[in-house]
Formats: sequence, C-alpha cells, structure tokens
Amino acid sequence: MPAVGACWYCNSELPDGAQYCPTCGHSQSDRTSSPLFGVVDPVTGIWNSKFINALIGQEANRAVRYHRPLSVLVMELDHAEHVHKELGHIQLEGLLREISERLGRAIRDTDTVAFLDAEGPPHFAIVLPETDEQGATLAADKIRRAIASYDFATSGDWKRITVSCGAATIDVVRPSGDEPGLMNRREYTGNLLREAYHALESGRSAGTNRTSVGAFRS
Repeated sequence: MPAVGACWYCNSELPDGAQYCPTCGHSQSDRTSSPLFGVVDPVTGIWNSKFINALIGQEANRAVRYHRPLSVLVMELDHAEHVHKELGHIQLEGLLREISERLGRAIRDTDTVAFLDAEGPPHFAIVLPETDEQGATLAADKIRRAIASYDFATSGDWKRITVSCGAATIDVVRPSGDEPGLMNRREYTGNLLREAYHALESGRSAGTNRTSVGAFRS
C-alpha cells in the first residue's frame, strides 16, 4: 500500500511525492505558485488574518452603505495553555486543522472563517454577513456546541475541548441625512475585531465555553 501524505492546502490525502493535489490542484513543492499564496494559513489551510481583515473592511463598507447588519466572531480555544503544554507541535497543528474543518461545517456557506495570526492562544475569526446581534449569538452558540460535542483524533488526552466566542455587530442605523456617509475602511476593520476581542475577554471572568456579545454603533 503506497504511503499517504496530506495536501498543505486542503488536507486531502495524496501519495507521498505527489507534485500536485488531485483534489484542489495546488502544487505541493512550490506554495508561492498558488494564486492564494499569502492569504491562506499554511497550517490550517483556511484564510489568514490578512485576508479576513480585508474582507471585514469590504463587508463593513457594504453594511453601512446599504444599511445591512454585519457581525464578526472571534473564537478562542479554552485552556489553551494546558493544551499547548501537553501536546507536541505536530499534534497541535493537527488539532488546529481539525478545529478548522469542524468550523467550516458549522457555519453557513455565506460565512467566512479564518485563522488569526495572534500570539498566545489560537484564535479564529468568522465573518457573518446579514447577521444581527441575535443571529450572531445563535451562530456562536451553534459553533460552541459543534466543537464541544466532537471527539478530536489528533489531540491526545484532549479529545473533548471547548471554545469561547466574542461577537461584534454593526447595527442597522439609518442615516439622518441624504448621504449614508462612509467611515474609513481601516477604522471599521479595527473596531469590529477589537470589539469582538473585548467581548471575548469580558466573558472570560464568567468562565469558559461561553458567548459574549458587544456592539459597534456608528
């Protein structure tokens, strides 16, 4: 039986030494040749912080101009310091890939999940278009249940893990004048992510496996 490896991009199985993945078509020897180079996290195979920041800016401008709700979730692995201590590097990367796959199954096809290049505990971001504060809470709770109920194969003794979520929402605010008025794209991106982080941190004092919600208002 031939040895089996995994594609760096989509994690599909492929024979060792394969030059291209038969599932996604990405080169296995030259990652820079991929049109997605620089916007995909090499460990998890999902979008990275560079891509998600740009997407949030674009979606925020659209939400403001057309008066539509938008929510962003930031998700953190609970007890991350203990998980890091007990798992080796290879096991931890495998766990992050499994979490990424589980997240992809838990969100809608219109939502976008990314791995954030943050120091310390692993963080993920999920962009939820057309989603108000109530919808963001429901989405976060669905994600938490999907993670908590799953047996992870690559995490050693940590087969069951939990995550906590912070949510930030741009509410539907009608302009007082004729023009909607756009805020700077970078300012919006920072505010949404920062508010989601703040919501996450504020909920930490109440325990793990929780959803905390904040709101950005223009």
